[in-house]
Amino acid sequence: MWGSPLISDRILVLATAVIVGFAASTDALRSQARRYEIHRRGMLHQTVYNTGELGRPYDDGNTGSTPNIPSFEWPARSAMFVDGTPYNGQYNSFGAGFYIFATKNLDSANRYTDMCGAVSDNDGNAGVVEGVFSEPISITRMENYPVLADGRLNPMYDPDEAEEVIVSKWRALQTNVIVTRTSRAWSNPDYDDFIIYEYVLENSSSDTLTDMIVAWGYSLAASLFGNERKFNRWSEADFRARDQFARYDLTRYLSYNHDRTGSPDDRYFSVWAQSGRFGGGLNSPQAVGIFPLHYDRAHLALRGQTNAFVARSDFRYVWDTELKMKQPYINRYENGNLYPSKIGNYGFLDCVSQRKTSPVSGIGNDPVNFPAYWIGRSKPSWTIGSRQPVGHIYGFGPYTLRPGQKMTIVLAEVAGFGAGTAEDSVFKDIGGGAGSDGNDPDPGMHPVPSHYAEIQYPEAVTPNGPSPVMGSKYLSMYPLPAYVNSNVITIRDVADRAIQMYTGGVLVKHDTTQFKPENTPSTGVLQAPIPFPAPAIRVENTLSSRNKIMWKSYAESFTATRLRAPLSHYEVIRADHPLDRWKEIDSVGIQDPRFYTSQDSTYMVSDNSSALLEAYYYAVVSVDALGGRSGMTNMTLHETQLPAAPTMDKVYVVPNPLIVSSGFTGASPSGDINDRIGFFGLPKRATIRIYSYSGQLINTIEHDVDNYTAAWYQVTRNSQLLASGVYFFIVDDDLGNRRHGKFVVIH
Repeated sequence: MWGSPLISDRILVLATAVIVGFAASTDALRSQARRYEIHRRGMLHQTVYNTGELGRPYDDGNTGSTPNIPSFEWPARSAMFVDGTPYNGQYNSFGAGFYIFATKNLDSANRYTDMCGAVSDNDGNAGVVEGVFSEPISITRMENYPVLADGRLNPMYDPDEAEEVIVSKWRALQTNVIVTRTSRAWSNPDYDDFIIYEYVLENSSSDTLTDMIVAWGYSLAASLFGNERKFNRWSEADFRARDQFARYDLTRYLSYNHDRTGSPDDRYFSVWAQSGRFGGGLNSPQAVGIFPLHYDRAHLALRGQTNAFVARSDFRYVWDTELKMKQPYINRYENGNLYPSKIGNYGFLDCVSQRKTSPVSGIGNDPVNFPAYWIGRSKPSWTIGSRQPVGHIYGFGPYTLRPGQKMTIVLAEVAGFGAGTAEDSVFKDIGGGAGSDGNDPDPGMHPVPSHYAEIQYPEAVTPNGPSPVMGSKYLSMYPLPAYVNSNVITIRDVADRAIQMYTGGVLVKHDTTQFKPENTPSTGVLQAPIPFPAPAIRVENTLSSRNKIMWKSYAESFTATRLRAPLSHYEVIRADHPLDRWKEIDSVGIQDPRFYTSQDSTYMVSDNSSALLEAYYYAVVSVDALGGRSGMTNMTLHETQLPAAPTMDKVYVVPNPLIVSSGFTGASPSGDINDRIGFFGLPKRATIRIYSYSGQLINTIEHDVDNYTAAWYQVTRNSQLLASGVYFFIVDDDLGNRRHGKFVVIH
C-alpha cells in the first residue's frame, strides 16, 4: 500500500474514488449515537462531534487529555516522551461548544437555552450534552485529496473544495433548531493552520424563535505540553493571573490567547532551542484563537421587533443604519465554570434579562488604534483578560428565525507561532494588561507581542506574575521551528489567509484595514493558490538495514486551476520527531536517472544512515519552480528491521549494559528512546519473558511479526519503570526451542 498510516484513521471511500459529493445519505434525520471524526489534514488538528462539541469534552482541565483525541492541537503530531514521561501533545483547548438562546413567539416567559458543548456543573466538571441539549443526527467524513492512497491522481479532486471535510449534524433539543456544521481543512503550507466551520441553523419547530443569540463557548488554553512541563498538570486555574492573556484584534474580529513569554523550558531550553528538538525551547509558543468569517444579517431583529435589553445610555450607539443591532452581540471572557444558569436563562446569553457584555460607547484615549467602526459593538472584556483568560464566549444576535427558515454563521479556528512578528509590535490590540488587577485604563490597548523582542507593559503586572515583560527574544537567537512550514507565521498571518481562502480574494493584511464579516458571502468561495501535491510514498526495509523510500511519478501529471508553478523537484526528508528539524536525505529532480526507473515509473531513494531497530519519520515534499512546497501529507513512521531469523539461534540484548541511556536515536512513539532495550535474533513467533535477579516475572512480550528484533521500554507489567539491576530473559519459539541470557540496567 502506498501512502502513510498517519494520514487518516477513517477513510470513507465510494468504490475507489474519494467522496466529494456532499448530499450524503446519512443526512436523513434519524438519530445516532454521539460520535466524532478528527481533522488531521493540516497543521491544526481538531476532534469534531455530532453533538456540537469540539475537542475534548469540556471541563476545567482536571480530567487531563486523551492520546490521539486532539483538542485544538497545534502544531500537529506533537505527542512525545520526555524523561520517561508521556505528553499527549500541544493541545490548546479544554473543549468548545455551540450555544443557542431563544424565546418563542416573542413570549419572554418561554425562554430556552441549548448548550451543545462547553457546559459544566458549578464546580467545573463536565456537563452532559447528549440527550440534554443535543440530539446527534449524523456525522460524515469526506476526503478530497489530490493524490489517492495508491499514488494515483484523484479524478474527482475538486480544487474549489477543502481537502478534508467533516459534516456533523445535531438537533438542539430545547429550541428545536437543527444545526449542520461543515468543517474544512487543507494541507497547503500557506493555508494549513486554520479550520473553517460553516454553521447552518434551521428552525424545525412550529414556533417563531425570537431574541435568538447564537454563540460559541471556547476554552483557549495554550498549551497542554507547556503547562504540564511547568505545573505538572493542565488546569484552568493555572492560567489565571499568571502567564496567559486573552486578547482581541479589532481589525480581524479575532479573539485569541497567548503566553506571556512562550514558557521557555526550565531544564532543556538551551538544548532544544539549538537543536530544534521537539520544536525548540519554548513550551507554549503558540497564539490560538477564533474569529467570524461571516455572520448572518438578514435575520437580525429590527429595533422594535425584539425584547432584547438595551441600556438607555447605550441606545443611540447599538443600532446600525438599518435599525439592526451591531455585531458581535457578546464578546466575553469567563472562568472554567460554565454551568447552565451562568450561560442560559438570566445568564450571559439571555438578551432579554440584561446585556452582560456592554457595547463600546466611546473610543477612550486611543482613537487611532480603536476605530470608530467599533462604537456600539460588543466590547471585549479586557479588564478580566488576565484573571480569566481561558473562557472565550463569542456570539451574534438577536435574531428572528421563523419556522423552516435557515441562517448561516461561519467561524474559523486559527493558530500561529506567537501573536505577531517583530514588525507587528507597532500595532496595538485589546488586552495584555492585568485589567482590574492593576492600572489598565480604557480602552486597554497594548502593542502586539512577539518572540523576536521583549517589550514592557507597565499594566501587565499581576500579583502572581510581577514581571511587566511581554514577548521574548527567542527568534532573535534561534530559528523558527520546522513545523512553521511557510512564511505564514503568526496568528495574524493565519487569520488573513483564512479570510483570503474564504472570500477567494487577494491577500489583505488586516493590520489597519478593517475586516467586515457582515459583507462576506454566506458560502465560502474557498479559492487560493494550489501547490503541487506530495506523492504517496512507501518505506521498505532492506537486507542492509538501509531503508528505501519509494514513490510513483503520478503527481507530475497533476493539473489544476490556480496551480502556482511547474513542479521543479522532490525533497526526501527524515526526522526523529515530527516537530524536530528535518534532515534532507536527497534532492531528486524530475525523472532523475539516479533514482528513477522508467520501466515502472518509480523513484527509489536509500537512507544510508538508517540503523536496525531505529524508527524515523519520512516524507517526500514536492517543490515547484517558485519554491512553493507541498504539505507533508505522506509523512510515514517506519521502524528499520531485518526479516525474522529463519531459526532461533542466539538471542541477545542491545545495549548491554544500559548505562543511563540506551544510545538509540530516531523516533520513539511507544516510549522514551533513552529507555529502549532491543532483543535481537528473533524468529517470526516467540515469547520473551523477563525476570528479576530473584526470579520475579517482570514482563512478557509476545513477538509475532516478521522482524528480527523487538523493542522494550523497560516498563514492567505493573506499569513501572525498571529499576537498576541485573535481569534475566528466556525466549521460547513455537517449535519448542529456548534461549536465555541476562542484561544489566544502570540508571
